[in-house]
Amino acid sequence: MSTSVSASTNPSQYPAHRGISRRQVAIICVSNIVACFDFLLFFYLGGVFSEAFFPDQNNPVIHNLQMLGIFTAGYLSRPLGGLLIGRYGDVYGRKQAFLVSMSFIAIATLMTAVLPTYAQAGVLAPLLFLFARILQGMAFGAYAPLGWVFVAEHVARHRLATYCSIVSASFVVGVLLSNLFFSMIESYFTFEQFVAYAWRLPFLLGAVLGFVMLAFWHKLDETPAFIEQAPRSSYWAGIKHIKPSWQRFSSLFLAGVMTFIISSLFVVVVLILPELVALKFSIDEVMLGYSHGLGLLFMVMGCVFYGLIADNTSTGKTLMFGSLIFMIQTWAFYSHLQNGSGNYVLVMYALLGFCSGIIGLCVAVMVQLFVTRNRLTAVSLIYNSVYAVVGGMLPFALFYATERLSFAPALYLAFVGLIGFLMGFYVLRLPGFAHASPTTNTALS
Repeated sequence: MSTSVSASTNPSQYPAHRGISRRQVAIICVSNIVACFDFLLFFYLGGVFSEAFFPDQNNPVIHNLQMLGIFTAGYLSRPLGGLLIGRYGDVYGRKQAFLVSMSFIAIATLMTAVLPTYAQAGVLAPLLFLFARILQGMAFGAYAPLGWVFVAEHVARHRLATYCSIVSASFVVGVLLSNLFFSMIESYFTFEQFVAYAWRLPFLLGAVLGFVMLAFWHKLDETPAFIEQAPRSSYWAGIKHIKPSWQRFSSLFLAGVMTFIISSLFVVVVLILPELVALKFSIDEVMLGYSHGLGLLFMVMGCVFYGLIADNTSTGKTLMFGSLIFMIQTWAFYSHLQNGSGNYVLVMYALLGFCSGIIGLCVAVMVQLFVTRNRLTAVSLIYNSVYAVVGGMLPFALFYATERLSFAPALYLAFVGLIGFLMGFYVLRLPGFAHASPTTNTALS
């Protein structure tokens, strides 16, 4: 890891070939969509799993397994997977780490599709379910950081924010398409049919898609930064020497704050905001669903927009501006719900989603904080550790707070926006994060 907060960049020795093909970007993005779909299956089918695997609610063991298996294990296992697979990618290459991560995601999804239910295997069924959930969470742990690091180590500095934002946007596309898929499939099966057998179909589809994407990985090229680096240490030697250091604290802290912003916006705006709104405001359910989908679509556009702006100005300035606009729009969104009866919720949700596109800028900062030999391990471990806390605790905390104060989500999002503004100002003043023009030929290394 770098010993201070600065972009770990040096003049590229190979400026002529530094870049990434559209085909490789497409493979990364489509794979992200598939991985996101597989990971979210457990959340979409939580009620079904309660009936299929945890029906005996009078048994405290079964009840605890339910809470852990459906809601918590996927997040808690991600830091361990991020550490193990991240270190693997730092030693053997980003391409090989992709193969390992996607393979285990597909295997865990297929394993879940063929699990016996509680009626068939008793208490063994929830235990196997929990194992599959942990395995998938570990495999997913390094997946998002892998995509960010892969494109960051291919492209020149003056294109970094754009490509990191595109890769980040692909996860939002995964949520949007998953929502559409379950909206359609729920019209074909009753809840009883889902409990009996239909819950297996999405998992089979996810597993097939995962194995299909594996067939395309041979078209990916290893990153130039990884190929050009100095000889690497062995796998276990690197793991043994990963420990806290005050010299590294500033980089670790900044990466943790960037992850806090990313995870907060993703969990709230992308995943749970419709339920939070419905908890306190009388908005038509169908209209709220359309608004959420439109918000996700505009968030994709916002990611790309802010990435392009950052590459033509500076990441720090763009993060400051974007965070300020996000705070204003968050308050405008909730003020409209409170005073406008939700008549323009489509427009307000779309604007909120667009303003949330600053997540790609946080990614562009994070991947520059560490040198190549430790980049994937550091980013994966920090990202998943912070995300595990935010993803595991924030939904419960916000639902509890919203029951008592309807504006609780707005206050939290405004706080996140304020943190983003301060971090943008901080990044603006850091050495190595100034705008890199196309003529400088600098890239991650």
